[in-house]
Amino acid sequence: MWSTLLITACLYAPPLETVEDLPNLLGEEFDLIQALDNLDDDRRLQEKLLAENQTKRVEVIARRDRAAARYSEAKKKLQRERNRIRRRIQVYVDLKKVRQWQLLASAGDYATYLRMRRALGQLVQGDESRIRAYHDIVKAYHTAKTGHEEELAELDRVENRISDARTKLERDKAIKTALLESVRADKKFWQKADRDLDRASLRLQKRIDNFKQWKDKRLWFRDLKGQYLNPVPGGEIKQGYGKTTHPKFQTNTFHRGLRIVPGRKRIRTVRVIYWGRVVYAGWLRGYGNTIIVDHTKGDYTLYAHLADVNVKVGDVLKSRQEIGVMGRSGALDGEMGLYFELRLSGKPVNPISWFR
Repeated sequence: MWSTLLITACLYAPPLETVEDLPNLLGEEFDLIQALDNLDDDRRLQEKLLAENQTKRVEVIARRDRAAARYSEAKKKLQRERNRIRRRIQVYVDLKKVRQWQLLASAGDYATYLRMRRALGQLVQGDESRIRAYHDIVKAYHTAKTGHEEELAELDRVENRISDARTKLERDKAIKTALLESVRADKKFWQKADRDLDRASLRLQKRIDNFKQWKDKRLWFRDLKGQYLNPVPGGEIKQGYGKTTHPKFQTNTFHRGLRIVPGRKRIRTVRVIYWGRVVYAGWLRGYGNTIIVDHTKGDYTLYAHLADVNVKVGDVLKSRQEIGVMGRSGALDGEMGLYFELRLSGKPVNPISWFR
């Protein structure tokens, strides 16, 4: 048991920071397919972060502009109040130079003098309220300034996150391109990929073996052998089932399904070949976006390397129902296509004789 857990724990991919890290994947303790999945996972994460931060940038720019407008208005208002206060102060300085007898003399009579004193007192009280209002204006100015600075700092952080996401996307793209090219051009990488795909197939087999058998009274899948249609209307079979020899490396591999590409009409829609229930819809290591359909009594069809999955686990499908769109997900050759498997009693068989 512990040896199995140890082996399973070792089948992972080291972090790939640069193209120069690729040779590390050739060790048997590493899984090349998992490395590709990790790159795709990180790509999806960075694309999500990029989209989120681009949306956030629009929001922050709008907030920054509003904060800038408030800051500008607060600064103008503060400057107006400062000028007004300066003028009032100058008036008090000038009044300070006037002696009481001079004020009395200018009044002409004592009653007028008292009214002038009372008016000056009211003026002083009014200016005290203006001083308090001025302090409020100063406070509002500092609040607006701080808000503006915070929005500028937030925008800077968002821009940095956008730049970081773009940098990582470019890095992941470069590493994945180099890895796929290595698999195509380097025999060691190709052989390693083939071994890792065998492991992925074993994991798939265990998953299928663990599916709870679905029983139904409808027509048995096997009774319609030879009458099924290509899951891609007008699609062409680029690679068949069985033993194949690599044209460049002359190494033998066993292909457990069909590789189907668009035909002359360039249709990419994928259809289930017979009614059934979806038992898996999601990402599978080595297969990319995958749909597995149970046709009862242990018979399954598998549709992999999809760009889009349009069904979910538990859906009961009608014959020829659209289930997804072919793509490149998880494909080692990086080419557009559908990988299709037919499994009877859970074991892969050659699908060719099952089609018209």
